[in-house]
Amino acid sequence: YGVMPFVAPEVLRGKPYNQAADVYSFGMIMYHIATGRQPFANCAHDSILALNICNGIRPEINEQEAPKFYIDLMKNCWDP
Repeated sequence: YGVMPFVAPEVLRGKPYNQAADVYSFGMIMYHIATGRQPFANCAHDSILALNICNGIRPEINEQEAPKFYIDLMKNCWDP
């Protein structure tokens, strides 16, 4: 797969990698750059995290950590 927090939900569901999966991963890289934290750093990288990602759970971020336009772009990358 790759590093669990950066893997797109559809890939975790067994579908092949594609451009949309890369865009999702880019959104997670944007999160890491903006916050200095790994996505889901406070969670075990296990099947529970995989289920949460597949169910739409995403890392929290606020406008004190990044400008609104940046957050909006990042969240658009995560949109399945």
